[in-house]
Amino acid sequence: MSTKLNGIELDIHSKEYKRLLFDIIDEYNNNGKKTVLLTCDAYFPVVDGVVNVLDNYARKLSQKMNVILLVPDFKGKVRMNGYPIIGVNSGFSKRLNYQVPLPMLHVRFRRYLRRLRIDIVHCHSPFTISRLAMDLHRKRCVPLVNTFHSQYKQDFEKQAKIFVPLLMKFIMRCFNSSSEVWTMHQASRDTLISYGYKGNIRLVPNGTDIAPSADYPAERRAARKRWSVDNDTVLFVFVGRLVTQKNILFTADVLFLLKQKGLKFKMIFAGSGPDRNKLEERIAQHGLTDDVRLVGQVDKEVLTSIFSAADMFLFPSLYDVSSLVQVEAASRYTPTAFVEGSVTSCTVTDGVNGYIFPAEVNQYAEGVYNALQNKAKVEEIGKNAYRDLYITWDDVIDKVYNRYLELIEEAKSKQN
Repeated sequence: MSTKLNGIELDIHSKEYKRLLFDIIDEYNNNGKKTVLLTCDAYFPVVDGVVNVLDNYARKLSQKMNVILLVPDFKGKVRMNGYPIIGVNSGFSKRLNYQVPLPMLHVRFRRYLRRLRIDIVHCHSPFTISRLAMDLHRKRCVPLVNTFHSQYKQDFEKQAKIFVPLLMKFIMRCFNSSSEVWTMHQASRDTLISYGYKGNIRLVPNGTDIAPSADYPAERRAARKRWSVDNDTVLFVFVGRLVTQKNILFTADVLFLLKQKGLKFKMIFAGSGPDRNKLEERIAQHGLTDDVRLVGQVDKEVLTSIFSAADMFLFPSLYDVSSLVQVEAASRYTPTAFVEGSVTSCTVTDGVNGYIFPAEVNQYAEGVYNALQNKAKVEEIGKNAYRDLYITWDDVIDKVYNRYLELIEEAKSKQN
């Protein structure tokens, strides 16, 4: 199946797409395997942490069970990455830099759902498509898992402040309708409870498909040569969506202060997003154009090279719940510098397997500068990050699959 569907892009209204999906659904309904429907309100070519999690779930779970996605199309098309996709009509919001699913304007996808035998539904966002997941859960009496990925309240307060209570009620209906909600660690669990969630919570970490290095010293030398970084230069990195919620302008201000202190460094921002122009303007204002590179969205090979070359991952975001990139950084012994009060910082112990600096520009810059005065300690913390944070998607998905089977059996026992 994965080879057959790898890289196929189809118009969701075409006869070819319809025939392909019905053939796959008929195969799924008769091959004796359990079927999971994964849903999300965003999908490629939009790339963020949630979409990457969804993609890894789908690819890895396809080795164990039938997997099919219910996600928005992009300009009428979907691109399959080794697994089948039921595309839902959507519009694209430039302001949000996301698709906006419009299932009310599209009825054909419902035919696929009606024909598909489903054993469990796993929802990765609590918005429009989540309503379809809730309906399937209720009408078919199958388990519904939701994953709590983001601090949604922060998004609402930025985009539509006067509607925050209404929007919070909307998303919490989705979470509170679940068989159970998954999140990555204790701090995100506490955030979910603070939103008003009353049900069962299971801690399920994110992983990475970046393999351990066979020869890290050689890999690092090659990577630093690739990015033109000499031995006397510190390389900082940021990987993620270029949105102000992730404190990218804060990071630019920190770099300005480090340059004033005389630190010799280079900085790579990897990722895309609607606030790239704001970041470029701030970089130019600080006279950092020659010190900073914005390389856009990168593939796994380039990402691995960036982390291999890097000395420190600057991640002062107060927005993220749990970021894949801190695990990816740990895969190449790169320590992450968080800010105090961030949910993501709960994954590390300051000065042991990561850094936690104050959420104030001057103090954060001072913390980074002082840490770099002891390069041996930075290297030690990077190694500890690998020891404590690195986990593969294979390990994660083994646990996911086993929990799916338990939930399916529990649902069956309730019906008997």
